[in-house]
Amino acid sequence: MKARATDNIRFKNIRGEVKLWIYRNGTLIDFFEGQNLVVTLGKTNVAKLLGGDAAGKKIEKVSVGTNSTAATVADNTITGAFTKAIDSVTYPDAQSVMYHFDIDNSEANGMTIYEFGLLNTDNVLSARKVRDTPIIKTNAIRIVGTWKITVN
Repeated sequence: MKARATDNIRFKNIRGEVKLWIYRNGTLIDFFEGQNLVVTLGKTNVAKLLGGDAAGKKIEKVSVGTNSTAATVADNTITGAFTKAIDSVTYPDAQSVMYHFDIDNSEANGMTIYEFGLLNTDNVLSARKVRDTPIIKTNAIRIVGTWKITVN
């Protein structure tokens, strides 16, 4: 049987949204919300995952780093990275996945954090967000976040 164009999955858009709650000694001091960039390697990962290619891996890690350079689709790394497993995954609607993470008081201390990234099992960068203002991470600071990726 010959495949028809309508048999193919077509996505107009893969986009993401990051929300961060920043606490100092348990008190909320800042809230940040912004769109992120799904990088080329992330789009390739999704395509391979959908196709059953062994190179397509689930996103399971969050990374923070020190690079303040604006995100581009060619990005493939987080600078000076602290990386940890995602805490949980939910599905807020039929087209989205939401990753929940927590950089607690004992983690990433001493970093000046500008950038955030989502990584797959093989540490391939899938999405990146850069803040205009840094987070000076100390043991008094805790960062709680959600990262929603929507495919439509």
